[in-house]
Amino acid sequence: MAKELEPEFTFILHPSELEDVETKYELTAESDERSALSKRFGLTAIESFNLIFKIKPLRRENAIRLRGKLYASVVQNCIVSLIPIKNTIQEEFEIVFREENHIDRAVCEDVDDFEPFFEDTIDLGEIGASELALAIDQYPRAPGISDDVMKPYLRKQDDLKSKPFGGLAALKRKK
Repeated sequence: MAKELEPEFTFILHPSELEDVETKYELTAESDERSALSKRFGLTAIESFNLIFKIKPLRRENAIRLRGKLYASVVQNCIVSLIPIKNTIQEEFEIVFREENHIDRAVCEDVDDFEPFFEDTIDLGEIGASELALAIDQYPRAPGISDDVMKPYLRKQDDLKSKPFGGLAALKRKK
């Protein structure tokens, strides 16, 4: 039986309990949560991780608008030298949620501008973790590491122009 995954950082919001006014939530990940998230994202460490959410029900649209700000300090290794680098991340994001059973599939089939939520539950911690994952530099480089260091490992421009199946064509001609 597969082990059920537990979220590393969680804060459950129940949309049915929201007032009609904008509500503010501030979350800070504790040391053990940051450690688990750094392991999940392949980072050396997450030194700080803070979120600010402003949430407002949109009753006419039968939706909930979430505006968020993410502040994090992460340590990750340079992809060239493997030297640990500290990066500061500040991101803003906005998500519109609709309850799964209120989504009109005929109208919304091709619309990508909302996220569904289920059973009156939105996990703000997991939303923040997902946004952090998107904001992390996938190819971090230490200061002073230039493209010249990578030149011996890069393909030459002539190699890029060659056809990928050129070798197969040569074999076919030999028959």
